[in-house]
Amino acid sequence: MTDEKGLEALLTMPPYSQGEQERKDLLLPLIRQGARKACTNPHIRSMYAKLGIVPERMQELHEVPAVPVRMFKSFDLSTVDRSEVTRVLRSSGTTAQHASVVPLNKATASNQTRALRSILGAYLGDKRRVMLVIDHPGVNSPSRELTARGAGVRGLSIYAKDIVYLLREEGGKLVLDTEAVEKARRLAEVQEVYVFGFTFIIWSVFCKEMEERQLKLDLPRAVVFHGGGWKKLRDQKVSREVFSQRLAGLLGCPPAEIRDFYGMAEQTGVIFVDCELGHKHVPVFGHVIIRDVRTMEECRVGERGLIEVMSVLGESYYSQAVLTEDVGRLLGTDDCPCGRKGRYFVVEGRAEQAEVRGCGDTFRER
Repeated sequence: MTDEKGLEALLTMPPYSQGEQERKDLLLPLIRQGARKACTNPHIRSMYAKLGIVPERMQELHEVPAVPVRMFKSFDLSTVDRSEVTRVLRSSGTTAQHASVVPLNKATASNQTRALRSILGAYLGDKRRVMLVIDHPGVNSPSRELTARGAGVRGLSIYAKDIVYLLREEGGKLVLDTEAVEKARRLAEVQEVYVFGFTFIIWSVFCKEMEERQLKLDLPRAVVFHGGGWKKLRDQKVSREVFSQRLAGLLGCPPAEIRDFYGMAEQTGVIFVDCELGHKHVPVFGHVIIRDVRTMEECRVGERGLIEVMSVLGESYYSQAVLTEDVGRLLGTDDCPCGRKGRYFVVEGRAEQAEVRGCGDTFRER
């Protein structure tokens, strides 16, 4: 099977339909082919050479060299000519930390969109809905360069037949748009809706101002997707359960439908959404490995380690294996009580700097 046909098969099958071995058999040839192409990039070629790895000889997914995620901040990891890049995605950055730069060509953007549609469809069904965005309209402004927040809104809007932004900017700050909330209330009376927002913005702006104004919505059939910003909430001792209960109370939906997802700008398209039990599931076109922070060996079920995310969606940059700076645990494979097949895991937060120091040494060498 060619790489095009193999990827097409993955993007058209239900995202949680394949068991562990079946998915590995589908993924490995595509990962090999993608890695071979990625070696046209001098940094990737250097990494493979220094590790003595030949893409065609990789026999297991855990053998694929992973790029530390922070390398996207310092190196050009593009695997296509600059003229083919149609959009540049930037992760959130601060003055002390440069943003990751992720180049997208048409093929990669299309793969990512189709992957997101597949994942969301598993939770929303085939019917398009009104999308309520807990953010302001400017976050989705058209531009060649797209922020992670903008990419999140744009990506999850593929099931939207109408979009209502529940916040607005005022004096450089986000505030509740009460007129938009009322519009959402009216629309929800006659149409199904789904909700998307970033975790910390939901907690610090939307929930706070809805409570201050004593406002509530009645969205009993809504599905709510949220992600990012957990570090600040963990610093405030806010648990997933507390977050879900508070937001569900304001939206009028079951807490089980408040679905956190794990994702990143460097692997757009592959998101890991909570099932009804709060477990994050790996879709067929991706893979997750938990690696020991000292040895970089693959951890066993239940062991804590760094999260590595693999994807076959990227054709314009190295998406085959990205080592994050987040820690988590693999909970199991093919046996989640929710019925979804494949791996499922939990994210426990950001790694301490001491845990990730040195992960990029091989890559940095020239």
